[in-house]
Amino acid sequence: MKLKVCGMREEANIRSVLAIKPDLMGFIFYSKSKRFVDELSLAGIDFGMTQKVGVFVNEPLDSLAEKVIKFGLDYVQLHGDESLSYLVAVKYLGVKVIKVLRIQDELPIHEILAFEQEADYFLYDTLSLEYGGSGKKFQWDILNDSPSSKPFWLSGGLSIGNLKGLGLIHHPGLIGIDVNSQFESHPGMKNIELLQVLKKLL
Repeated sequence: MKLKVCGMREEANIRSVLAIKPDLMGFIFYSKSKRFVDELSLAGIDFGMTQKVGVFVNEPLDSLAEKVIKFGLDYVQLHGDESLSYLVAVKYLGVKVIKVLRIQDELPIHEILAFEQEADYFLYDTLSLEYGGSGKKFQWDILNDSPSSKPFWLSGGLSIGNLKGLGLIHHPGLIGIDVNSQFESHPGMKNIELLQVLKKLL
């Protein structure tokens, strides 16, 4: 099971999390987020095998492209209401694209089918006004009914306490988990001890 740690913002904390060697590390470029990355510099930080993900919500394409270059992003995560044509344009920037599908009570089948061919990965998260980072989970077992064969990440309220619930998911597309708010001491600052425990359990 792969691990993605999202909502990073503080340089020293980034270095500490990198020592745990997550597969992906996420940086949120959404100004209304409590974990918004503004003037962060990643220069001089050795990411090793950990790849960088930029999280965007309805971002103008030229602004997104600037950040892909500035931060050397490997992935772009689209967390808003972006169109299929927008997603395709992002792929032309030379990054892999994770399309977020927000879930409340049922699967967004129309969106799944619309983005199935072009997205590199899906990420299933809990529907919230904050576009993620809510700390709330949905009924994970409904993912078993997904018609998609696309590999996906699971997000939304993941914690040490509910990790066993992953056993409810039998869909072969599940490749990893995306953690954020349940592993923080405060927004943007990850609890290293909790992440170390998590890594050993995966």
